[in-house]
Amino acid sequence: MKQPRIFQKVALDMFWAQFQWALGFLGIMLGIHIFRIVTSFMRGTDVDTYFNMVFVAANIFIFILGIICMNFLKHYVGNGVTRKDYFKGGLIASLGLSIVLPIITLLVSAVSQLVIGQIDRVTINEPNINSVVLDIELDGNIIGNIISSVVQSFVVPPYVDPNGALILALGIVSLNVFIYYLIGWMIHAGFYRLGTLGGLGFVLVGVVTLILKDTLLRIILDLPIAEMVQFLDFVPQSVAGITVFLLMMMLIGIIRTLTKRAMIKI
Repeated sequence: MKQPRIFQKVALDMFWAQFQWALGFLGIMLGIHIFRIVTSFMRGTDVDTYFNMVFVAANIFIFILGIICMNFLKHYVGNGVTRKDYFKGGLIASLGLSIVLPIITLLVSAVSQLVIGQIDRVTINEPNINSVVLDIELDGNIIGNIISSVVQSFVVPPYVDPNGALILALGIVSLNVFIYYLIGWMIHAGFYRLGTLGGLGFVLVGVVTLILKDTLLRIILDLPIAEMVQFLDFVPQSVAGITVFLLMMMLIGIIRTLTKRAMIKI
């Protein structure tokens, strides 16, 4: 019987470890969601869907997972795994997480909505998440505008309602999750390999990537874009899609370069 390759074992190991952390995160979010349902019942108000709650919080969580991913390097290389196998395993694990987590979230959200539908005093809130981008306007403070755009990218990236376009909604969430993971991984790898100054340089790369990713996805989905990046409004949807793919390839290439000959710190 053919034995699995080393990177496949690494991928399964990393996926399972991070999947357990993700289940803990989803469990906490479910607890918060149930609490809000109870509160809404007592007050007779509406409540966000579980999918929308996780959509807002998951980017920060997955970004942290990406940062933690670099900590696996010392463990695997110390046990005889090559840096290439670590990289390939980590990349596959991150892809797996980006696909599985949105699906689990959607299934839990569907059950939650069925339950809420049986409660007379509670209704489901349907916020227009994508309209938040219109609240950020240029005020001459370039740094402030950039910070606002990054915060918005973490909290309210481009959104598709799963009730209207299920596959597209899952695809957009998976894409967001994957890119946030890669950015966290890249930034930690930058600090690990090149020190503080080099790491700060990759923080800048991550910021630019986030803003570009959000803008391009909004162009693809025909959503409003921030005033700060209105000059990109002319980009065709097909070109925007290709550019998002190239951004992902760039992040993957940078991570591979940074981890290829990374010294193992004792």
